[in-house]
Amino acid sequence: MKKILFYALVFSILSSTATAQSTQTQELVTAIKTNLAKSKKALMQYSWIETQTVFYKGEQKSVKQYQCYYSVDGQLQKVESGAGAPAPAKRGIRGKIVENKVDDITAYVNKAAALIKTYLPPDPAKIQQIYAGGGTTVAVLVPSQEYKLSFPNYNLQGDQLSISINTTTQMLTGVAVSSYINNASDVVSFSLTYATLPDGTQYAAQTDLVAAAENIKIVLVNSGYTMGKQ
Repeated sequence: MKKILFYALVFSILSSTATAQSTQTQELVTAIKTNLAKSKKALMQYSWIETQTVFYKGEQKSVKQYQCYYSVDGQLQKVESGAGAPAPAKRGIRGKIVENKVDDITAYVNKAAALIKTYLPPDPAKIQQIYAGGGTTVAVLVPSQEYKLSFPNYNLQGDQLSISINTTTQMLTGVAVSSYINNASDVVSFSLTYATLPDGTQYAAQTDLVAAAENIKIVLVNSGYTMGKQ
């Protein structure tokens, strides 16, 4: 009889703990979705400049700028507005090799930029779908204050998107993604740092993408936020 009561007590405690954890995860997911939706709605009133800097083997290769804004249907638009001066052309066979390499890097960077767009900003509907499927995990960064939620298979099989949130301020503190471009072995990772506009709107201040196998790093910096389309 005592054993039965003991096991019943343990089961009750475990069930209560699991319920509490489930409730907390649901609350965190809801807070993230609310923040993302609120920020996107607010950002639709703004235009800004995105500066894209590409590094190859640690050496800066190009700098481009884009005028960014949301169209009336809620799609992010980017119009190239400037670029860094191209490197002086080399002649002969060596010049041709360099030219081919530049073309390869450019093609890869375009793929990487397109990949980033599929993850950022995170889609609340996808987040809800993964959570509903039981795939979400939670890590405590600062007890009772900051948490990181991970959403596996967000876009591709084997990828993962993680979002950190401060529950005291209800603000997102960062996003990290592990994904790939051409195949599962062509791993890329990128992280996003948030900042806040004077009206409280959160935005992606900087995104750093690293493709270690290709020796490529891409840094995206958003700045110059102004109300209205430019």
